[in-house]
Amino acid sequence: MKTVVKMVSTFLYAGYAPRMPGTAGSAAGLLFALAVSYDKAVYLSSLSVLIILAMLTVKRAEILFGKRDSGRIVIDEAIGMMIALLFVPLQPAYVISAFVLFRIFDIFKPFPVNIAERAPSPVGVVLDDVIAGIYANIIVRAAIVVLLK
Repeated sequence: MKTVVKMVSTFLYAGYAPRMPGTAGSAAGLLFALAVSYDKAVYLSSLSVLIILAMLTVKRAEILFGKRDSGRIVIDEAIGMMIALLFVPLQPAYVISAFVLFRIFDIFKPFPVNIAERAPSPVGVVLDDVIAGIYANIIVRAAIVVLLK
């Protein structure tokens, strides 16, 4: 069971990256999003499954790693990245913009991301990334609307 918890919470071990595991988890989430983007139902189902898996494993992973919201736990970054790309055209400029914006919001944690992070685990661990992903998504989609006018 420990192996499954580690594999899921580190998003297939992306959280073991020696530097910037959150960015590695976001990149892994980006690749996963691209892999399931061929169908919106598959994308949304995959996102839902990841959220459920995060809720089931994050608390156990925190115990295994001996720290609340350990840097190795990056399933939340994968979820946030998928939300950042939700219904965004998968053109390179938009994908890169969503990735960069998501990382900025996840790192600097503007309101209410900073508040969400303080919620008890596993909700707090995941919710701040969900909100950061929503922020990134809104900005990218707004930019698309402005650019297409």
